[in-house]
Amino acid sequence: MRTRFAPSPTGELHVGNARVALFNWLLSKKTGGEFLVRIEDTDPERSSPEFEASILEDLRWFLNFRGEVVRQSERLSLYQQYAFRLLEEGKAYFCFCSEEELEALRKKRLSQGLPPRYDRRCLRLSQKEIEEFKASGRRPALRLKAEGDVYFEDMVFGPQHVKEDDLGDFIILRKDLWPTYNFACVIDDHLMEISHVIRGEDHLTNTARQILLYKALGWTPPQFAHLPLLLGPDRKVLSKRHGATSLRELRQMGILPQALANYLLHLGGGIGDEILDFDEMIKVFEITKIERSQPVFDFKKLLWFNREHLKRAEAPSLIALEGELDQKGVELFKDEVKTLSELKELIRLLKQEPNLEGIGDEVNRTVLQTALEELEGGKENWIKRVVERSLLSPKEVFLSLRLSLTGKKQGPSLEKVVLYLDEETIRRRLERALALGG
Repeated sequence: MRTRFAPSPTGELHVGNARVALFNWLLSKKTGGEFLVRIEDTDPERSSPEFEASILEDLRWFLNFRGEVVRQSERLSLYQQYAFRLLEEGKAYFCFCSEEELEALRKKRLSQGLPPRYDRRCLRLSQKEIEEFKASGRRPALRLKAEGDVYFEDMVFGPQHVKEDDLGDFIILRKDLWPTYNFACVIDDHLMEISHVIRGEDHLTNTARQILLYKALGWTPPQFAHLPLLLGPDRKVLSKRHGATSLRELRQMGILPQALANYLLHLGGGIGDEILDFDEMIKVFEITKIERSQPVFDFKKLLWFNREHLKRAEAPSLIALEGELDQKGVELFKDEVKTLSELKELIRLLKQEPNLEGIGDEVNRTVLQTALEELEGGKENWIKRVVERSLLSPKEVFLSLRLSLTGKKQGPSLEKVVLYLDEETIRRRLERALALGG
């Protein structure tokens, strides 16, 4: 079994596309097959090497993908070869219509209550007219002669029927000899021996067009599964207006790749709230479990999954994702945060000398002196010994110690802070707090 993920480098990778990549990856892993990546850069005006690099970086982070990449822009002669083969076989034809002519035709048909499909005017051109158009400098596109309704079985949505009127004769090779999306997609999926195509439900009509191309080329199409689109909290299709949806943003926030994958599988994947690692996700994944309803992307729920994965993560795996972490800090504080960035910031704040200005009126001088004396006996049970010698409540003692050690009234468990800091650092910070007039 071979699956593929085929992003266009016209923007950053967002969670909707990441879900498509994940489901293709899971299916290939479950069956011992191959997962391939293809960059669909057949729109040179919108495609960007920077976006391609960003997408591949995200895939390395998300799915540890390090395989070879196919780029459509490097295969133009291949598409041209197959397009002209269809022309020679009478399954495609030259179209000399200008953009203005096509727009006028579209408006006319819509005004007549007809679908905005091409009227095949160029199919009726004589060879003499074709030669005259070429001699005048008009460059043609190539259109597929589409005939008949399309029926196919979708692995998620079941039987599909797309009427011929909704398809029309569509362009397969533009006037600049670059292929259109549907044509390049079919050629590549066939030559790459893709057995299953999983993508968003917004591609259902494209799938019908592609099946017409498979038929014209005499090839067997792969099996198709279309995923319901992700929605935002307002139940509109998820987009930038709903906040952070790109993998780059989520990575910078400290979302773990395994947590993101677990949550995306949870969204309509039929697994409930189970916390799963990648190996477990591969075992439970079934295309037949995918729900047809459009799931709502809930960032708070993603954070819940992330927190659960942080609790279960081994320190080395987190340090591999964020090099500024240290093992002691990770082991002590990973249960106290929701994201990797919060963990990084917490450890960073503990390592740096706190800003103690303004804490003088809020710390008890006697508590600090007692704390320094008790520190001579080491850190074990240090907080307990200070509380036992103090006439103040434990809460008041904790506040004086926390402010002196961190400069903040709130934060992680004070016991963990003491475990993380060495005795010399604790002593230095207590002495600084005393010197400020506590």
